[in-house]
Amino acid sequence: MSKSFVAAALLLAATATASAQPAATAPAPTPAASPAPAASPAPQTHDWGEVNHINGQLVKVGEANEYVKSFRKTNISTNPVGWMAGFFGASVSHAVSNNIALRADVNYVDIVGENERFWEVGVGVPLYLKRAYQGPFVEPGLIVRGLAETEYSYGTDHYGNSTYTEKQVTEIVAGPQVLFGWHRSWDSGFNIAAAAGVGRNLAVETKMDPGGYEYQDGDELFFNGYFRVGYAF
Repeated sequence: MSKSFVAAALLLAATATASAQPAATAPAPTPAASPAPAASPAPQTHDWGEVNHINGQLVKVGEANEYVKSFRKTNISTNPVGWMAGFFGASVSHAVSNNIALRADVNYVDIVGENERFWEVGVGVPLYLKRAYQGPFVEPGLIVRGLAETEYSYGTDHYGNSTYTEKQVTEIVAGPQVLFGWHRSWDSGFNIAAAAGVGRNLAVETKMDPGGYEYQDGDELFFNGYFRVGYAF
């Protein structure tokens, strides 16, 4: 038997043995991580109709109007504390835009325990920085006020007897004013407003006293302000 034949036989046997071996098994893929369990929703304690919200976002009761653009246009108000002290008045305002309102008021004041009485009529244009009837505002306006006072005078007549007279006089205060204030409204329509500022009295008169000296009858500048509780509709 030749050497080449033996070598061919050995090569054929090796090939057959290798073919009989099982194929190598591929590694199993790594299993994917299990997703985290979903958080269980909080238990519902109240129906949505029983809580105050805007589009599902909770809002404190009475304060939803701070987040919406629509609002009640007309507001009537008064000072309930003033009624106890002799300050009687009412104010009406109407919003002509989101930030501008027109206001008019009339007041009669007869303070308990005081000798001074006056009436007052005013108009104003509150300019709201945020929205009408909500937040800070500046209010330019005009005011006319009539102050009724009793003047007392003492003297002597031609015979040297003491005399006493009293006279009712009315002083007019009229002119522009500028107030700075704050307004707060709730969903119910109720609201409160407070403002204070100064005005210029254009009705000041220059008079002459008995000694021949001129003087101004009244103050050129005056203080004004208000506190009111109102209802908008």
